[in-house]
Amino acid sequence: MDLTDRKITRVPTSDFEPEKFIGGQGLNSRIYWELGCPDVDAYHPDSPLILSNGPLTGASGPFTRATVCGKAPQCHPKELFSHSGFGGRFPSELKYAGYDGIVVVGKADEPVYLAIHNEDVDIRPAPDLWGLDTYATQEMLADRHPRSSILTIGPAGENLSRIAVILNETSSAAGQGGYGGVMGAKNLKAIVTRGTGALKIADPDAFLDLIAQRKSDGDWTATWNQTVHRSPLVGGTIPKEWTEKYRQKFCGCYACPFQCNGWYDVPGLGRGSEMCVSAWYGYFNEYVPKPTWEANLLSQKLGINQCDIMGIMMFLKDAVSLGLVKPADIGLSPMPMSNETFSGVVQPTMGEIAIHDPAEIGPEAVPAHGSDDVHHRFIEELIGGIADGTSPFTHGAARAAEQFGPDAVAVYNTHYPVSGQISHSMKNVSMALMWAMETRDPFNSSHDAQKFTMHKEVAEYFGMPGGYFKDDGAKANQYEGVEREVVWVQDHQCLKNSLLTCEFGSAPELYFHPPEMDIGILESRLLSAVTGVEYDVERFWQAGERIWNLRRAIMILEDDRSRDADTLNHNYFERVCPTGSALPEPLDRDRFEALKDRYYALRDWEVGTGRPTRGKLEALGLSDVADRLAGAKNQNSD
Repeated sequence: MDLTDRKITRVPTSDFEPEKFIGGQGLNSRIYWELGCPDVDAYHPDSPLILSNGPLTGASGPFTRATVCGKAPQCHPKELFSHSGFGGRFPSELKYAGYDGIVVVGKADEPVYLAIHNEDVDIRPAPDLWGLDTYATQEMLADRHPRSSILTIGPAGENLSRIAVILNETSSAAGQGGYGGVMGAKNLKAIVTRGTGALKIADPDAFLDLIAQRKSDGDWTATWNQTVHRSPLVGGTIPKEWTEKYRQKFCGCYACPFQCNGWYDVPGLGRGSEMCVSAWYGYFNEYVPKPTWEANLLSQKLGINQCDIMGIMMFLKDAVSLGLVKPADIGLSPMPMSNETFSGVVQPTMGEIAIHDPAEIGPEAVPAHGSDDVHHRFIEELIGGIADGTSPFTHGAARAAEQFGPDAVAVYNTHYPVSGQISHSMKNVSMALMWAMETRDPFNSSHDAQKFTMHKEVAEYFGMPGGYFKDDGAKANQYEGVEREVVWVQDHQCLKNSLLTCEFGSAPELYFHPPEMDIGILESRLLSAVTGVEYDVERFWQAGERIWNLRRAIMILEDDRSRDADTLNHNYFERVCPTGSALPEPLDRDRFEALKDRYYALRDWEVGTGRPTRGKLEALGLSDVADRLAGAKNQNSD
C-alpha cells in the first residue's frame, strides 16, 4: 500500500523466495532488504511498515501469529530495523483473505484505515476514528465490517509516541519497537480484515497425523508454559482477588488449544484479557487489585507498550527516591508505592551506580500506597501524559532520562542493558550475549535459553551447556559452550517468528520424545505438510540460520554494525543490576570477549568485525547479500 498515492499492488509471495525465508520475520526481512533498507528515519513516509503471517498461520494449533518489522522508533540511541509479534485473530483472518503479508509505505494526507475483504482492498477515510482509543475503534469498525478483525493504534500512536503499540482485541499487541507510532506517522489508524477463504494445506493427512500424535502422546494440553500466565504474575492480594472475583474464563489466540490468558470482568472498570506484563502496576503496588486492572486497561486502550511503562516506573521509583526527578515537575502526583523491594534503590556517584538497600535511605523514600482514588489519579496522569505527548516519557525511558541529566542516565542504565529496552530477563551468560546481539529485548522469543537451564536432559540431548550452577549449588556465570546455545536459540527464534509458532507452544522441552520426536522434527514436518516443500531438520534449521544472517546483514548495512556494538552497557560488567531475573554475578569482560570470539567463529563470521563471511553467505544462498555488503562500511577484518 502506497498511502501517498493511494495505490494498492498485489505481489506474489514467491517473488521473495518463501522456501528460503518461510514467512513472518524471515519474509519481512527479505522484503526490507529488497526495498533497499531505506536510509530514512522511522517516521519518514518512505520507511516501510511490514507485517506478515506465516505458513502455519490459520491452522489449528499455537500458530495464529504475525510479525511486524521495520525501523523501530523505540530503539535508542539510533532507530534500527527490528521486529515485534502479536497474536489474536487478525493473523488468521489475513491468511483466510488470501494474503501472507502487508507492506505499507507513504503517508496519507488525512487519517485513513485499510479495509481488506478477500479480493476487495480499499483505503478509506478515518477522520471520525482519529482520537478514539483502541477498544472504541475496534467496536466502531466491527459495526461497519461485521465478523472482521481489527488491528489498530490508539492516541499514543497518533501522537507519535516511540512506545506506541499496534493492538488487536484487548491485549494482543505488537508491543516492542514503537510501531504504533509508525502507523500514526503514516496517518493509518487501523487495518480491518475479513477472510472467507481457507488455509491450503498441501498434505492435510500428514498434518492431522502430526497433531493426532501430539494428542496421543499427551503433548497437546496446556502445561506450565501456558497455565502460568492465566493469573497475574505479581504478589500481594492481586492474584487471589483477580482470580476469585473477576476471572471469567481462560482465553487466548484463535484456534490455539492452550488458551494462555485470563479473561476478567471488573465491575466499574471493564472487561479484557491479561497476560504477563499486563499487570505491570501490581509489581509496584501489590495490594491494589482494581487500580492494577485499571492500569492494564488504560494502557491498552491508549496503545502504550506496557514493558516500557514498567521500565519507566522502575526508573521513576529510583530517580524520585534520590531527588533526581520531582513528580510535580513532570505533571505527576506523588508516586504511590507499596512494594519496596522490586527495584534496588540507587545512588549516583561520579556518574557511576552503587546499589543500596532501600532501608538505608528510609521509609519516606518509598511512599505508602493510598486509596484507589490516589492510584487512579497517578495512573491517569502517567499514561495520559504519555499518550497525548505532554510527558517526557512519551518517547520512552531512554530519551526521558537524558532530559534529567547524567545521574538520571546512570539510574536508567541500571535497568536498561541496551537498545532502549528494559531488562526482561537475563539469568545467564547466554541471555546476556543474545541481548548484546539484538536490536530489542530478545527474551520474548528466546525463552529457550532459560529452558535449557531448567531441563538438564533436554540440554544434554541438544548439546547445550545448560545451567549456571557450581558444584556446590551456588549460582555462577558459565561461559564455556555458551556459543553453541546462543546460535541454537537465535536460529530457532528466527524459525518460530517465521512459521509462526507461539513462544509458549514451541519450547525445546515440549514434544520431547527423542530420538523419534523433538521440537525441530515437529516444526520441520509441520512446515513440509503445509507447504508441500520437503524440509528435513537440517534444511529447516538452515533456514533459521539464513534469516539470522540476513538480519545481521541489515544491521551492518543500515547501522555499520560491528563487534564493538555487540555488548551491554558498562554496568553489567561491574555489578549485578537488579532489574528482572539478574545474572548471578557481574560479567567478566575478558571472558565475554573470548565468548564472542567463539561465537563469531561458530557462525563463520569475521572474528575481528562480526561480519558474515562471503563464504558463509554464499553457502546460505545469499550471494546478493554478500555482493552488497562488500561495498558497505566496516571493512577492517581480522
